[in-house]
Amino acid sequence: MVLHAGLIHYFLNMTALWFIGKAVEQCHGFAAAAIIFIIPAVGGTIMSAIFLPEYISVGASGGIFGLIGACIADICINWSLLFSKHVNSSDEGTRFRHLKVR
Repeated sequence: MVLHAGLIHYFLNMTALWFIGKAVEQCHGFAAAAIIFIIPAVGGTIMSAIFLPEYISVGASGGIFGLIGACIADICINWSLLFSKHVNSSDEGTRFRHLKVR
């Protein structure tokens, strides 16, 4: 999670963490976002070491994919709320507006 393959790799990971991590942290809190990031990051590194022992694993991709998976799971769980008239009662005319479910 600390070692990166260059500046471009580092900045792309930091940009992904900035946007995706910020969204997950706002919805679930700091502790949950940290757990959602750290467990897949460590698990991805361990799986990479087991299945690709001849290569060095760098970056925070496992943690970033864990955060993306949490976002997708949150969307699937709250799918019925996304376009619900109960939640979106203020703007009847807008069909696809952004929604923050709490």
